Amino acid sequence: MANASHAEVYQSLSAECSFLDENQRLWWHSTAPMFAHMLQSAEYMQQSQRQHLEIYKKVVIPMLGVYPVEDRPRWMSILTRYGTPFELSLDCSKNIVSYTYEPISLMTGTAHDPYNTNAIWEALHHLEVYQPGINLEWFSYFKEALTLTSEESALLLKNNNLVGDQIKTQNKLSLQLDKGDDFNLKVYIYPALKSLVTKRSTQDLIFEAAHKLTSLYPTVTISTPLKVLEEYLKSRAPNSTVKPRFLSCNLVEPSKSRIKIYLLEEQVTLTTLEDLWTLGGRRNDESTLEGLKILQELWDLINLTSKFCTYPVGYLSFNDTVKEQLPLLAGYTIHPDDPYPEPEIYFQTFGHRDQKLSKALMTFFQQQGWTKIAQSYEKDLRAWYPMADFKRLNKIHTLVSFSYRDKSPSVNVNLQSFETGEWDMCRSSPNL
Repeated sequence: MANASHAEVYQSLSAECSFLDENQRLWWHSTAPMFAHMLQSAEYMQQSQRQHLEIYKKVVIPMLGVYPVEDRPRWMSILTRYGTPFELSLDCSKNIVSYTYEPISLMTGTAHDPYNTNAIWEALHHLEVYQPGINLEWFSYFKEALTLTSEESALLLKNNNLVGDQIKTQNKLSLQLDKGDDFNLKVYIYPALKSLVTKRSTQDLIFEAAHKLTSLYPTVTISTPLKVLEEYLKSRAPNSTVKPRFLSCNLVEPSKSRIKIYLLEEQVTLTTLEDLWTLGGRRNDESTLEGLKILQELWDLINLTSKFCTYPVGYLSFNDTVKEQLPLLAGYTIHPDDPYPEPEIYFQTFGHRDQKLSKALMTFFQQQGWTKIAQSYEKDLRAWYPMADFKRLNKIHTLVSFSYRDKSPSVNVNLQSFETGEWDMCRSSPNL
């Protein structure tokens, strides 16, 4: 049986690696086996595998913070239910690997940076060494508009009881890895703390910031799709179960960048799924309806329980039995040349049986003619977690997303990326 720890590039880089501290060593051997195997399985050339893993080792791992052990204090990231700050994902239609992380510095969580506002600047500085084309114009703008200033951080710190169990993550980065040496960089920004300190809703903050782009950049004509999305949200009031949660943008020159607004939907039903996809019937063109038909098929295969779900407060312990279902997510890309926001639906599948999910996904892949991944997907899962009991496992698939454009469906799978491969042996072997 395949084992991610046997991936050639992981083995060779591990032999060459030296680590500044034990946290970095543990992060590498916990996550790199799955990462390396995923790149290999997705048919990246060996040189590309090595380049992407070297960037991960040199730039990302030093900014993942304290390695999670139950009795050690650490920064808790909204990225996963365990508060871990790193996650891999796979575009199953294009065989492209991505990963997302929340940069954490030595100052994170201290009086110098109590809400992890600043670590992302250091991360971007290091990434720019490998990709000089990174453009920070829109990032700088949205960061100022939607995350805490130093004065606001100090105010919240003095009144920390106001924060309570609120989301403390303010920003995270995502790298989509091309089949050469480059990557496409995206930032996600969470304005929950900004909302708390300014006493303005997350919805107001996000849409005000997005609308102001059109005055700052007259060629960015996005007012129409933004208004459509706002009208949809208003139409769901007053007893709405959907609300804006965060925003993302690409870190490229503004003329090529796109913003995306993400909504959390607590009513997990096929009816609300259809409503999110069509924006309450506002999107009713042929392509939208074609995509909806395929989305309905994916809904049937994934087989989420129809119910009302709130997002849980706090985080899970690694020893907790997972018995939760999370709300739906919907992301809307705002295109200057499209009067309607383009939807992407996210099934939050964490807590559902991984074996059933893998079989459902393989069936869907086969239906779409994605033969290679249909044949390899379950084998890859078992290679990433060779010691796991897949009959009981329910925490590997965290998100399954669906979009449809140019008559082509796209499915991305986000996967728990922690203690992979032969982790038990690596953890106890400091010479590795």
